[in-house]
Amino acid sequence: MKFDALRAVLKDTPYMGVDEGWELYNFVLRNRPQRCLELGHAHGASSIYIAAALDEVGDGHLDSVDLLSSADRVPNIESLFAEAGLIRYLSVYRETNSYTWFLKRKIEERSSQGNCEPCYDFCFIDGCKNWTIDGLAFFLVEKLLRENGWILFDDYRWTYARHQHKPENDGITTRSLSVEEMEKAHVELIFHLLVMQHASFSNFVLQDGAWAWAQKNARGAKALQETSKLPLPQELAAPSL
Repeated sequence: MKFDALRAVLKDTPYMGVDEGWELYNFVLRNRPQRCLELGHAHGASSIYIAAALDEVGDGHLDSVDLLSSADRVPNIESLFAEAGLIRYLSVYRETNSYTWFLKRKIEERSSQGNCEPCYDFCFIDGCKNWTIDGLAFFLVEKLLRENGWILFDDYRWTYARHQHKPENDGITTRSLSVEEMEKAHVELIFHLLVMQHASFSNFVLQDGAWAWAQKNARGAKALQETSKLPLPQELAAPSL
């Protein structure tokens, strides 16, 4: 599906803007991941960008995981995909507590004789932005990520203190967090203390201070490189989504 055709489907659907969608779309076109995993889809805007690129490539599939409450969003991910005609590229999974339980089940499914056979080429983590849940999710995803596969974290500098209006649909209330936990950017901590120190990851990239990338088992730089997202073509720049 062509990128400009997504406008009619997404309209003003939160929570991914056209610039981020353009980057995600082009990543899939360039790297052609066969199996994609998304942890946290909300309405499904980011999911549509991934699936539209898979459609352009002509192959691939997206497993997208969120909470049970995501089914009640308007629009929800199923309705967006049905309107776009991309439902064949999507499998939706919903959990009561968090996507770490989905990852547990997937590891069980892929395990034999004490080893887990990886199955994903790309994972986009855009969920609760919490040290406990996403820190564990990283280690679980690593077991499921194939060699040379990429992991992408959104909301690198997001904090609870600056977003106390966030709906409490992820099982985490601000009352359960210390002052330090409220003020620290959990994804940034996960990336520096877990991802960058993991022996299986390199090619670390920070895009526009918001997205953090890493590649598994690749011979790349261990230092964090900073870059900007791809510029949106002028003909697509307005109106914005």
